[in-house]
Amino acid sequence: MAANRTSNSRLGRRLSPLLVAALLSACGGGGSGDSSTAPAADGSEPIDAGTSEPRNSEPDDGEPDSTEKGGTSVTADTSALAVSGQVTSEGEGSGSDDLEPQSGGVLRIGLSADGSGFDTNQAISAGSSRIVSAMNDPLVAFDAEGEPAPWLAAGVEPSEDFLTWTITLRPDVRFHDGVAVDAAAVKANLDSFRGSASVGYGMALVTDIAVVDDLTLTVAMSSPWVAFDNYLAGQPGFMVSPTSIGTNNDFVGTGPFVLDSWSPGDSARVVRNDDYWRDDLPYLDAVDFKFISDPTVRRQALEAGDIDAYTNANDFDILDFLDDPDVDVWIGEGNSNESLFLLNTTAAPFDDVRVRRAMAAAIDRDFVIDIVRSGLTTPADGPFDPTSKWFAETDYPDHDVDEAIRLVDEYEAENGPISFVLKGEPGLQSEELRDLVVSFWQDAGMEVTQEEIGPGTSVSTAISDEFQAIVWTQFNAADPDGDYSFFRSGGPLNWTNFVDERIDSALDLGRSTGDFDARYAAYAEFQQVLASEVPIVWIDHLGGVESVVSVPTVHNIAERTLPDGTPGQALLAGSFFSYEDVWMEQ
Repeated sequence: MAANRTSNSRLGRRLSPLLVAALLSACGGGGSGDSSTAPAADGSEPIDAGTSEPRNSEPDDGEPDSTEKGGTSVTADTSALAVSGQVTSEGEGSGSDDLEPQSGGVLRIGLSADGSGFDTNQAISAGSSRIVSAMNDPLVAFDAEGEPAPWLAAGVEPSEDFLTWTITLRPDVRFHDGVAVDAAAVKANLDSFRGSASVGYGMALVTDIAVVDDLTLTVAMSSPWVAFDNYLAGQPGFMVSPTSIGTNNDFVGTGPFVLDSWSPGDSARVVRNDDYWRDDLPYLDAVDFKFISDPTVRRQALEAGDIDAYTNANDFDILDFLDDPDVDVWIGEGNSNESLFLLNTTAAPFDDVRVRRAMAAAIDRDFVIDIVRSGLTTPADGPFDPTSKWFAETDYPDHDVDEAIRLVDEYEAENGPISFVLKGEPGLQSEELRDLVVSFWQDAGMEVTQEEIGPGTSVSTAISDEFQAIVWTQFNAADPDGDYSFFRSGGPLNWTNFVDERIDSALDLGRSTGDFDARYAAYAEFQQVLASEVPIVWIDHLGGVESVVSVPTVHNIAERTLPDGTPGQALLAGSFFSYEDVWMEQ
């Protein structure tokens, strides 16, 4: 029986239920192991995070806050924004310490992959996004409560009907090449993005972008778009010099660091921007990125002193480092990414819902989490964590081996054997996840062949539809509208190619009304259709394992200060940070 399955490579690392419960209560969640993360709805890396409090702090138990947006009262459940920060083996977080930041030093950080370049008009993959985050100032960021706040822009404000948004820019800001960041430059970036064949679909509502004066422009919509400012925290809000728009091998932004070198597949280096518009930042002289696909080798490099930090730690690395006084674990909590399998629904066998539902029913997600995540994550049945204010109960298939076998037998009686290829990038946890899940599918009677693709190639593989099934990590957008392009029919980023009028209607309504109750109902319908039709097979919410580990001399990975001096969300998507507030003890 599937429930008796064990993994020889991980059996020795399994935890007792009691220890798992203790770690969960102490640690909370957030992380993707060694999985590749796909870009967000705008073609960017999906963005969300926890707060910048020390990791061992307790969240506020107060009442939900009521925030205003466009004249509409929206209740934000701040208690659902779990804590993030730094953890040591003693549980003495130092994410917010009393030490004065020091200037200087070079942060050496290991990444699992480097992606394929920096063109803001193409889908920027996970590795490239980590480098871009050191060189970029988005127009908008998120404050400590997860609400959009001005960053490179001085303000982004909607009209009362959400049909026009006004972007106001900060004076005297320049790109790395000295070109002024003015309304014409921002218009050039936004026009180029929305004209892109690969990522522009997400801005299909935009009908006109007009320059009002040197520091002001307006964006007109064909229908109301209530979450447009959230969108500008992602790739559409990444501004590069007009002289470099569409450039893939360079990123001429406005951020705290400037690209010094990039050797695809090996390393990259960014150096301090001495003309950065935010005084006294950054603290570091440079950041050296080293691409190390094997998580075991990343850990060895940290322990040997060859790097100061690395991303995408394995679950058992996290557990080990909680007992190591010489290593800090930084975990971003809040809305996490989800681990999942995308199914190409345009061709057999995944054009039949019976096969898709059989795949979901065959998997014991709790068992997978115990074996592959050491029990540190929670099962997923959709893109929203149960702590999210957008979460809705659905009838996503429960683990039921008999039902999976029944559906397989029924389909095969009409169509012949179910046979498909599962693709995935290299990486210990990706491979173990695939192996374990494939065994469940095989137990249900499916014939599955695995094919390993190159590091950082998941996005290009999905965009080109060169897959039947592929392992994936994504969907932690701060606002559900951030997932629009990935599920709305007609767009190149609708990974599964699944088309359903109910989803289209729900997503259109969700982005067009400022009424929270109406939006919630729309996104509840969206979740229910996803659950019943199963274009995606969900595994878990990655809270608990999305992380960065570092030596204790690295500070402020989980802290970020907005330009107005208030706290912002720092540890984005569990392991993405912007580097301008990071400093090192010399």
